Order: sequence, then structure tokens, then C-alpha cells
Amino acid sequence: MMLRGFDSEVFDSQTVFRQLLTSMAYPGTIVKMEINLTCPGRLSPAAGAVLLALLDYETSLWTDLDPGSPELKWLTFHTGAPVIHDPSGAGFALITDMDNLAGPGRFSPGTSESPDISTTLIIQTQGMDPGRPLRLTGPGIENETFIHLPGIPEPFWENRTQTNQAYPAGIDMIVVHEERFCAIPRTTRIAVDR
Repeated sequence: MMLRGFDSEVFDSQTVFRQLLTSMAYPGTIVKMEINLTCPGRLSPAAGAVLLALLDYETSLWTDLDPGSPELKWLTFHTGAPVIHDPSGAGFALITDMDNLAGPGRFSPGTSESPDISTTLIIQTQGMDPGRPLRLTGPGIENETFIHLPGIPEPFWENRTQTNQAYPAGIDMIVVHEERFCAIPRTTRIAVDR
């Protein structure tokens, strides 16, 4: 039996989208979902809510989930989003397996003429807490903020820095864990404190 999506498709989608806009305006700020959502398998409620709010039949998705998985069937059933096999062509990418996490360089950063065709990464990490080792600076951050995202290896952040050097092209990220998420837009600079 297919699990239901949002209780109220319009209201819940607008609620999640509003929270996403706030988190993009204040990078690294951890936001707790204001809705209740049950997702299948290993898909976290925050990842499910973000994808239900952002995906539609015109928005392509790449993911490391198995093609026949209940998680992917649930997402495509509720959003109609086409699933593609080439990560560089995806509008959104869902990454759930930290053991096989590759750098963001394989996704599209867009171009200076069309930065909007970049891929937005949704990464389901193993935890999310304020504090080191990641130091974030840039627009929307008064001085600096710190966040700990267990499971994402240091080389990933180095690759992200290289990918985002040609602003306005770049990769935006939404990191999720259980019922919380935070945004790390392309304008945010990240340093790993050792």
C-alpha cells in the first residue's frame, strides 16, 4: 500500500517552501519541519517533504536510490517527476548513501548565462548539529556560523569549493536529517576547521 504524501498538498507544500526560503536566506541555520510526514524506507521525513515541495512532472530527479525502491516509487507517485540516470542533467539530486558519496562536481553548476539550470543537491546525512568542524561565511551570515554534518567527508567540501568558483554558476545544497534541514546556497563559503 502506498503511503500518503502531504495531508494538505497546497498548505503543506507552501509551509515547507516558506521554510526552505528562510533557510536559504540564513545558511547553516537548522530548521525543524512544521508538518508531519511519514516516508517509506530510509527516506527521512525532511527529505520527503523537501522533494514533495520542489518536484513536479517537469523537474528531473537523479538519486542513488534503487530504481525499484519503495522510496523512489513513493516520490514519483506523488510528484510525477521524471527520474534520470545522468546526474549532470538533473534539476534535483537526492543522495542517501554517505558511504558512496561522490563530489558535487558530477552535477551541473549551470552557466554564467543560465545559473538556474544547476542541480540542487538534497543530501540525507547521518546527523546535523550546530558546531564545528564546518565554518560557514557569506551572505545571510552575520560573521560566521558552525555546523557539524556527520558522514559527509572533507574531500566533498573541497570539491564543492572548486565547483562553485564561477559564480553565479554553482551548486545549491539542502542537507536533511530526520525532521530537520538546513540550506547551504552556492554563495556560502565553507572551511573545514581542523
